[in-house]
Amino acid sequence: MILTYIIKGNEKNKTLKDILKNKLYISTKSLTNLKQNGGITVNDKNVNVTYIVNTNDIIKVDFSKKTKTKPSFLDKFEIVNKKINILYEDEYLLVVNKDINTPIHPSANNYTNTLSNYVAYYLKKQNIDGIHIITRLDKNTSGICIFAKNEYIQELFTRKKEDINLTKEYIAIVNNIIKVDHDVITKKIARKKDSIITREINEQEGEFAKTEFFVLKRNYNKNYTVVKLILHTGRTHQIRVHMLSIGHILLGDDLYAKEYNIKNISKYITRQALHAYKVSFNHPITNKKIEIIAKIPEDMNKLIKNDS
Repeated sequence: MILTYIIKGNEKNKTLKDILKNKLYISTKSLTNLKQNGGITVNDKNVNVTYIVNTNDIIKVDFSKKTKTKPSFLDKFEIVNKKINILYEDEYLLVVNKDINTPIHPSANNYTNTLSNYVAYYLKKQNIDGIHIITRLDKNTSGICIFAKNEYIQELFTRKKEDINLTKEYIAIVNNIIKVDHDVITKKIARKKDSIITREINEQEGEFAKTEFFVLKRNYNKNYTVVKLILHTGRTHQIRVHMLSIGHILLGDDLYAKEYNIKNISKYITRQALHAYKVSFNHPITNKKIEIIAKIPEDMNKLIKNDS
């Protein structure tokens, strides 16, 4: 990938290093790597980063000249030829609709049948051998996952966080009727001391977490509620733990509520009723507003429509 930037009038007399770090958001580590490999030019000439820029100077950063600092995905894991449901793709990003029962990345118990293995096969055809995950989902949460096509784009989602303004919306179905139409949950979340998986509300030791929800539908016959949720933070199991904390368990959630069941629910859904429905963000390179929707899967649709 080659990144091009033209110096504006109000940027002249700044150093090239200043532009690279504060306008292009290139990390110090990447900057050092690119310098060593001749990956930075001004007007097609290699110059020192102390160079003072002028109006209309053309800066090019060639990330193909950056030395790999860690093993590629292909060095460590198998790639698997399995079709992926692509919702959006460009030179920089790949957005996929993840199925249920699909982990995001390999683990000790599953080295091959993961979304990363499938994405790696697809990206290899574009001569991309790294997996750079921007948004993650639990194994049995369906919906939108965002992958960057290189490490720099992945870093931008952190370094340009305020400008990119990534917003994630989910649809969930929870037990009992939520009486309010809208609310915000701000409770700290920590890992349970006796578990490596489950989380809990812990105001003393937990990390700040914020979840906003809107009621979409109330099913009084079946005693459950359909909600849209917006994550303002990204803690592990945040939605499941926050909703549980206000007395509403996600239907089908066998991790946080094994004892809970609605009669005959298993004929509709066999996993937590949670779907990453929509993302919106300002593109990290073009600044264009991007909005992507993954339609609600059939198992959750059946529950939503089941009024009898």
